[in-house]
Amino acid sequence: MIFTDKLYYIIRIGDFATNANTKLYYSAFTTLLCLDDYFYNQSTDCFTIMIYSTIVWSVIEFFLHISNTRVIKPMVFYFFQHKYKLPNYLGIFLQGFQEGGCVTTIGLYFGDRIFDSYSYSYSESISFSLFYFSYSFVFLHLLILFIVCNVVFKKRINNCNSKRLVNAKSSMTLMSVITLYNCRNLYLYPEHVSRQLKMLFVMVYVCSFWTLAVWYKGFRMVEVYKKNNFDLDIIQRYKGFDTFYVLAYDVFFEIGMAYMFFYNILIFRTSDNFLVTFLF
Repeated sequence: MIFTDKLYYIIRIGDFATNANTKLYYSAFTTLLCLDDYFYNQSTDCFTIMIYSTIVWSVIEFFLHISNTRVIKPMVFYFFQHKYKLPNYLGIFLQGFQEGGCVTTIGLYFGDRIFDSYSYSYSESISFSLFYFSYSFVFLHLLILFIVCNVVFKKRINNCNSKRLVNAKSSMTLMSVITLYNCRNLYLYPEHVSRQLKMLFVMVYVCSFWTLAVWYKGFRMVEVYKKNNFDLDIIQRYKGFDTFYVLAYDVFFEIGMAYMFFYNILIFRTSDNFLVTFLF
């Protein structure tokens, strides 16, 4: 896929993020992971990355909403036979919590546990945790099953709520800077490589199932535009490889690499002054 001679758009179909109950389930689940990590590992890493990534992603969702890049309708909270419409900005916060705080926390929490027979805090103090080894593996896949089922059984509504240019120059430049910075830290501080790559793997692994499910249900599509002889943009004939490449880029870079950046600016610790290291 050559990003310079074509325009690649990701299209979101259907009412975007209107079920507040689902967002609250994810938020409560994420908070429980943070509590487990805190009580069993005496670590605030999960809390830190959850809180700050939620704030940042809520701000991003807010600007996407006010710029009409993404249509976010008011969320509805269901309580038995009653339903209540939530304020729009509360819905934006819950969306930011799910797409930011939830994903980063799942990546960090399960990345620390799923590859080892015990759980350990970053300070290398070994402690038993509520979910470890095979329990963490099974638990993670139960979470994936819940995510997939939630998508598969959702009713499809044929309306476009967002159309985002993936290979816009500003977006590609930002992602390049973030990726280079992440790679720089991996190279300079090899003691952080294992933990960061495990976090990256879990985020990409979980989000790949979600992306496959929303693509299969038709909630997410890819459109490719290419200029013709008259210098006009036309929709190119559908190619499966283009869809695969664009969605793979979205999962690995715009989710995996972008969220790993939170680790580097929030969890990352060195003996040097971090601000000086970041700037120079």
